[in-house]
Amino acid sequence: MNIKTILFISFLFFLTAYSCASREEKVELIKQEVEVIKNKTDKAQMLTGVFVQGENRSNFRAYFDDNDLIYIYEDLAKGYWSGVTNLYFFKDDELIYLSQKEVGFEGPDSKTKRSVEVEIYFDGENVLESSKKLKGQFVDIPREEINEILSHTKKLIEVAKALNSDMN
Repeated sequence: MNIKTILFISFLFFLTAYSCASREEKVELIKQEVEVIKNKTDKAQMLTGVFVQGENRSNFRAYFDDNDLIYIYEDLAKGYWSGVTNLYFFKDDELIYLSQKEVGFEGPDSKTKRSVEVEIYFDGENVLESSKKLKGQFVDIPREEINEILSHTKKLIEVAKALNSDMN
């Protein structure tokens, strides 16, 4: 067998194994991929950017391995009352994992403190596993919120890729 045949068979095996994997197995594979991506960021090309949408201002660092977006670190200011740190991990231009930590206040005129932690594992636009901790209590993440996350992520990807194409 030549090397191309072996690689092709390996690819088909991985694809079959992933598509047949249970939800828990897929999450474990994503966790392993996240660790691989973390190790790649030291050698990846890093670009910084700013993205503004309404009162929200995002300062981010996008990491590219070759021309593939693998990771975005984002500091998002929601007006002046709340700050969010988002960690996005990508494989084949698809968001596979999001970690989000927010601290601040409930709103612009509120003195009530807010603390939110979110973790979501994705398979395309489908959620494999998610958790949201709000004020120390675990709560469900409504589909509308997940759709907002995905929409924001797509816009952020567009800005990051535009920066990367300008650099190349």
